[in-house]
Amino acid sequence: MEKRKNRRVPFEVAATVLSGPIIIDGTVDNLSMNGMFLNTRERLSGDCPLEVSITLSGSSSTLSIKFKGRALRQTETGIAIQFQEMDLDSFIHLRNIVANNSDDPDAVYEEYYKSITSK
Repeated sequence: MEKRKNRRVPFEVAATVLSGPIIIDGTVDNLSMNGMFLNTRERLSGDCPLEVSITLSGSSSTLSIKFKGRALRQTETGIAIQFQEMDLDSFIHLRNIVANNSDDPDAVYEEYYKSITSK
């Protein structure tokens, strides 16, 4: 049974996670409106707050999307991160990335609408 409320989409892009003085570089494996999985062999200690930065590069510009979050779990291949805070621009970029990489973009927008109207 699927427990996730938000659909995940595959999305491979570079990301950096800061946990205090520790810097972890990796590659995003998948994204949702709620979190991501970072492919990395590096490990975090404890339940420290995280700052996540995803860098998107185009032919003429570079965009950085930033989130605050926490590690939910760590595996041999990476770290599952839950987003806890983001600015409006990052939220809109994330929503568009998830919708544009989903097999059902309308469902992504519906999930988004339900999440903001149920609070």
